[in-house]
This record gives sequence, C-alpha cells and structure tokens, in this order.
Amino acid sequence: MRQVSASIFLIVAVLWGSSSLEAQRRVTSGSPLDTVGEAPNQKLGWEILQQFRSMHWDGGYRWRIQLKMMPRREKSRYINGMMYGDRSSQGPISRIDIVERPADVDVGGNQVQGSTLRLLLQSGANAYAMQKLSGDSGPPNVVVADAMLDRIAGSEFSLFDLMAPYVYWPKFEYEGRKTFRGGPTHLFWMYPPEEDDLLSNRIGGVRLYISDQFNVLTQTEIFGAQGEKLKTIYISGVKKVDGQAIFSGMDVRNELTRDKARLRILDADMGLNLPQSLFEAQSLMDDLQNQRISTGRFESFQNVE
Repeated sequence: MRQVSASIFLIVAVLWGSSSLEAQRRVTSGSPLDTVGEAPNQKLGWEILQQFRSMHWDGGYRWRIQLKMMPRREKSRYINGMMYGDRSSQGPISRIDIVERPADVDVGGNQVQGSTLRLLLQSGANAYAMQKLSGDSGPPNVVVADAMLDRIAGSEFSLFDLMAPYVYWPKFEYEGRKTFRGGPTHLFWMYPPEEDDLLSNRIGGVRLYISDQFNVLTQTEIFGAQGEKLKTIYISGVKKVDGQAIFSGMDVRNELTRDKARLRILDADMGLNLPQSLFEAQSLMDDLQNQRISTGRFESFQNVE
C-alpha cells in the first residue's frame, strides 16, 4: 500500500482550556473494538509505528503547490510554489521554492524584483533544514533549532510541521485504537527528546492519528509544554496521480488564534527519477525554475498473485 503522505507531510479539534496535560490527553472511544484507555499492547503499537515509518512512494515527485492563508479576521491570500521530493539513505528529502513575492512592474514601468524562499528539508531520525532567500548574498543557511517552529512565509505552517520529526522520536506511548472519522485509527503520543531542552520547553508532546486501513497519517495534534493544544494538522483531500495516492489538501489550524492555512497540490508528477544534485545545498543558490532538472520516469513492477 502506497502512502498518502510521507516525509514533509507525515502529518493533525481542539478543546484548549484545561491546564492539565493528562486532561488534554483523554480520548474517548466510539466502538466495542476500540482500546483507547484500556492499557493497549505497547509491542503491537511499536510494530504499527515501525510499519508506518517504513512506507514511502515509488520514485520521486514534482508538485506545483499553493499556500492559502486564512486569518480569522482578515481576507485570505495566496502564494505559489514548487516542490520536488524523493527518499535519501536517511529518509524523505524535499527541495521547495515558495514565491513570497512574484516579480512585477510598478506604475513607472520599473521592474520589481521578486522574492523566493528556497528550502532543503531532510526528514528522518537525523533531520536538518537549509534555507536561502533569493537576492541574499552568501551561501545557504542551516536552520537553527529555535527557528524550526517559526511560521513559513507568513502562513501557519512551520518547518516543524512540514518535516514532522516527531514521527521518529524514540519515546512514545501507544494509546490504542479509536474509531475516527468513520474508520479504525491508531493513536500515538510522541514525547520530545529529553536532551533537547529548547524543544522540550516549547513542546509537551504530539499525538498522531494513523489510519489502520491505509497506514497513513490523517491528523496530528501538537501540544505546548503546559498541555495546551497549539495546532491541528489534517488531510483535507486526497487524489490519485500516476497510480499513487497523494493528498490534494492539507490544513493547519492555530488553536490559539483560530487562524488557518491550507497547502494544496495544484498538479503533480509521480514516479520520477530525480538527480541527486537537486537535493544538495548548491541547488539553493538558484530558483527551481532556473535549473535544468531531469525528471526521467521511475518504473516499478509488482508481483501479480
């Protein structure tokens, strides 16, 4: 079974009000088969989580994307971008351009330079992120830890959301099976690494909702250090491209401000054989549209039973 959202998007209703972390973590069941609150088998949970972590698409991909910002008290606005992704020896990797300001011409006929945020994101157990803003001199910068939770291009998404490092955190608790959105779903509470003081001071834990039927992450909930729910990230649409299922929309809701953002895939190519150079730091020195990128097809064969 191919995964609906990998890597960057291993991605998450929130009743914010209780200051108790345990109160925030209570989840009600809705089926006789549900095991939430019944001391579920942790070995089974480990096997489910390992299977989920091992899922990936066949070959690389190219997506034309759009970010829709939906602040609660202001008009929505849109920015566009491009994303390429694949899987390295360390895990999912992606190269992204987000056009924060397109090139334009002012009333006097003068050209106004555009601004593009270029990102290189390596997910997995040893995750890292690099970025460069077009027009800035010098080499790309490694994103420092305290900037991983900052908003991207004015949206509610952060690098922490997109890279989903919490999927690979070693300490977790399997909370059991729950009927969620009409289907059986496994819930996991992921604990931030104890040695990361900076992260632990801001994040109390992350809850994953993994579909039992499709082995995909359908929702993520991110909690603050005091147990308050900060964000919900969830898949809002799915489509099939080149025989592979991908999300067509992924929403993030800021549970404190109620502002939202939506990441949409406008069009996509899947099963590509992408060059390794695309996922190196040098690629950040120029916009994706200015680079010659070979996108040969990746052929995958499956056994017929």
